[in-house]
Amino acid sequence: MGADEPDISELAEKAKIVAEATGRDEADVLADLLDDGIVNMSNEGEKSKDLVTQLKEAAELITTVQSINKEVSENKVLNGGENTTEVKVETTLEGDIVDRAIESIQRKSENIKKLIITMTPLFLLLTGGGLEALGIIDVMGAEDEGWEDDNYYEVWGCTAPDAQNYMPDATHDDGSCFWDDNNGGGGGPPPANCQWTWSDNSFMDNEDHLVIRATFGDNSCPHEMEGRFTVELMKDGYYQTEHQWENIRFKQNYEINFIFSDLEPGVYRNHFSFETYDGSNWNWDSPETHEVMEEVECDAFLQNQNAFLDEDDEEQDAVKMTVDIAIPSEIGDACDSHQFELTWRLYIDNQVQYEEHSWEDGWISDSDRADFASFTIQDVSVGTYDGRIILKLDGDTVIDEKWLNDPITVAEQTVFGCTDSEATNYDDSANEDDGSCEYPEPEDPCDVEIHNHYRGHVADDAEQDAILVAFRVVPSNCEGDEIEIDIQLFQNGYDANYSHWQTVSGDEEYIDISHVFDGVAVGNSWTPTIIASLNSDILEQVWFWGIDIVEQEPETCEINLFGITLQTNNTTATVAFDLDCGYDENDLEGYNVSVQFLVYHVNESNSGPNATGPLEWTTQLYFIEGYADDVRTLVLDNFTVENTTHYDFYWYAIWEDADGNQQYLEQTWLNRELSP
Repeated sequence: MGADEPDISELAEKAKIVAEATGRDEADVLADLLDDGIVNMSNEGEKSKDLVTQLKEAAELITTVQSINKEVSENKVLNGGENTTEVKVETTLEGDIVDRAIESIQRKSENIKKLIITMTPLFLLLTGGGLEALGIIDVMGAEDEGWEDDNYYEVWGCTAPDAQNYMPDATHDDGSCFWDDNNGGGGGPPPANCQWTWSDNSFMDNEDHLVIRATFGDNSCPHEMEGRFTVELMKDGYYQTEHQWENIRFKQNYEINFIFSDLEPGVYRNHFSFETYDGSNWNWDSPETHEVMEEVECDAFLQNQNAFLDEDDEEQDAVKMTVDIAIPSEIGDACDSHQFELTWRLYIDNQVQYEEHSWEDGWISDSDRADFASFTIQDVSVGTYDGRIILKLDGDTVIDEKWLNDPITVAEQTVFGCTDSEATNYDDSANEDDGSCEYPEPEDPCDVEIHNHYRGHVADDAEQDAILVAFRVVPSNCEGDEIEIDIQLFQNGYDANYSHWQTVSGDEEYIDISHVFDGVAVGNSWTPTIIASLNSDILEQVWFWGIDIVEQEPETCEINLFGITLQTNNTTATVAFDLDCGYDENDLEGYNVSVQFLVYHVNESNSGPNATGPLEWTTQLYFIEGYADDVRTLVLDNFTVENTTHYDFYWYAIWEDADGNQQYLEQTWLNRELSP
């Protein structure tokens, strides 16, 4: 059933009630209701009695029958004094209305009640008055005063107490009220001082459409209004366009709705007016403003790029790269609906070795408008790599790219295992034997003795942190076996800090073994022990006397600047420098050197009467040791001020020497002109 189609079951119930009350055929009444929703015989070419007349007759008949029934019941002559007599009322009146009223007064009364309530708006339209106009004064009866408690019905009529046709029982005003005088006017409510006002609830939607929602009215004013509504759209204080609504009729209030689309950037304000056709006009400038912003394109840049080995990676072949995606504040939220694509690359000799991609939302959550992003490239082969990060907008346009300042090295990792191919658990992937090799049990037990054991310092060791352990292994009944020799170095009460493992052939009469533990930490009573085993079974174990390692004074170098250059353009200054430890190849102890690169206005510095601080500066920490060709660079960018072309540049290398004294190197370029 459509939204505007009548409910057949409801109309059939109404038709049954009307047919029973009026004597009309039920099918005929239903056809009448289906014709126009009103019981007016519109489906018949020629009318007989109208519905109002039939209902009045039915109400009069019911009242008469009720009166007769009451008189007969109360007649003492007919009832024999105190006796009661059952009275049966018969009639020869023709017509289905009379017959059915006598047969079922109660049922007909209830049906007429329902019909009256259901069709009250129709009665009012036909008569212009209340139920009294039909002659239906007390059709409900005194005993049925509470019937509406169970079934509530709307009653439409005049609800104004001072009107000529006021209906006390009406629940809804239908606009039919009239007054005989109205100060000589007649036909409407008395004069009223109406306070017509405007209210503006307009707003901008998400697509920069101005949605007009405005109301004009006075809820207490009884007058009906007719005229023209107009909304004018003002942009930046000037007329832009308008929209009108003609021939609008309303009471109390009226809402206008409209949408202004395709608005250019600017500040908009609404001007409303309502003009009646007699010349009255209500103009109003809304205090609300609506702004359409200039469209801003998304832009971003990379900063704080870095790369390092993932410390949680067991194989130490995972390179983790990090960067911040920064969006300038003037961009606002223009990137919220976009997506950034990050390309992560590792190069060797400018050739791409690894390339991975990730995506980030354009919406920035951090208050500093820079979101952190990272990616880990797994299983990177041994080598030294240069890192590069590329930023694309929506996977299409490259908007920034950054090279990492320092290369990253993936070194070959030690794989422990059994490296003896003769062992039953030989591991061909191992590059460091861990003593786990397993061998078949010998037919005859093997035995080992250790003789001539010695431990001491290595005389020609410059650092004096090397301990020599020497001894002789004498096997017996070990032909065909590989004897495992484990040399350990530990301090009393602690696990071994250093160890050396090797195997010797059981076929030999004896084997002389020596091993040097170099780089032993400073400490007392480093105790060597020798363990000879076969298939993890200990055959012999010998402990030595402890030996001390005394801390040696380190030999350090002098930091020197091999060469330095400055290059500039109109936005960037780059300094390249080579710091060395000594002047020749050496193994001397180096220093942590802090390198600073600063730019000032000409004749300005951090001290003196013209001290203002640098325009831009950067600092990097390097560990300088040995003598090598390792040129490093520091870069300053975006430091230029208006049309200034000359600047002062300062470069410092600062470190603390072996005596705890601060040392530094300085290089300056004063009144340096930027190259275009």
